[in-house]
Amino acid sequence: MAKNLNLGYNSRRIMASIRASGSQSRADLARSLGVNPATVTRLTTTMVGDGLLTEEVDPRRQGLKGYPAKILKIEPTGLYSAGVYLDPDRIRTCVINAAGEIMANDELALPDRSFQSVMSAAAKSVKEQINDLGLDQNRVAGCGVSYPGQYTEDSLRVQRIQQFKDWPNVSIEQDLLKPYFGMPVKHTNDAKAACLAELYHGVCTDVEDFCYIWLSYGIGGGAVIGGNLHLGRVKGAGEWGGLFPKSNSRPSGQDLFDTLKEACVPIGKLNDIGLEHLKMPIVHSWRERAAKQIQWLCLVIARTFDPKTIVIGGTLHPQILDALVEHMVQVSLLGDDYQHSLPNIVRASRDDLPELGAAALPIHDVTNPTAYAGKANKGW
Repeated sequence: MAKNLNLGYNSRRIMASIRASGSQSRADLARSLGVNPATVTRLTTTMVGDGLLTEEVDPRRQGLKGYPAKILKIEPTGLYSAGVYLDPDRIRTCVINAAGEIMANDELALPDRSFQSVMSAAAKSVKEQINDLGLDQNRVAGCGVSYPGQYTEDSLRVQRIQQFKDWPNVSIEQDLLKPYFGMPVKHTNDAKAACLAELYHGVCTDVEDFCYIWLSYGIGGGAVIGGNLHLGRVKGAGEWGGLFPKSNSRPSGQDLFDTLKEACVPIGKLNDIGLEHLKMPIVHSWRERAAKQIQWLCLVIARTFDPKTIVIGGTLHPQILDALVEHMVQVSLLGDDYQHSLPNIVRASRDDLPELGAAALPIHDVTNPTAYAGKANKGW
């Protein structure tokens, strides 16, 4: 990583403020962040010179007398990141710029489910995309990798799901992934990555408090508090699946598979669920039951987190997810004893690109103030 991407604390705060609130003048940034105007000027001048920010004349000031005020915005070409999303059926990879725009992406079938084969194929795809785009390696913050599984008591490790049971324990602090990709690698589970995608590039870029319900083969999620991804003691915050014991019926993809199997319709991949399955009476009944379970989960979230917004998304069939959101929008009360107005319940906008959440990890690592590991000096 280039030295000019190693941002200090206040530089990260500037990036986060512009990302959340849009283009701003230096004076606006100084006021909103409570930082000395001279410090903001010094930091932003450096960031413009390093290509991380760009400035332009404030369109609201054009044609007015006096020196035209300038506003700052994030320069899309100042920073790039790669992303890898893995599930039991496929590998999805991408390269994005600082604005979250997909510069290149690809979907690969799993060669097999061994750790070495999966990581080798993913790394090959990412390297080819970076080379084909002709990117300056010093502008690539790193590669993010996401895959299903909850965190263990060891907050550095993600549990291996059954389909990846032969994988080694992958620790965040180890370099087990870096040799494959040849760059810094960050990884998390798929639900936390999807939550980041909505925070940075989706429906919640301007929402400081929201919870995400991620429905895939299993059930996961995340919580954002004060504009930052809240992980909790062992990174277990927002892992809603634990509220639905696997021994009981639950609103997950695997449970849907089990329901179809009872109807002698064996399916093992989410991508294989088609419109013909959605029309089946047994699937309709499953959807009605799942909607009631999601309503109960939204009540739990509203009671415990009290967020402004609840996002519903995942890799289940889009029509199923749409129906769950529609059910929640039509609900007048979450529960008999919940007398408040409902949180804003919305459909995720970036779950069709699960690799985008993975790619947000390195950008989060180098630009978000909560990820800053140094001393937060006033002038940084």
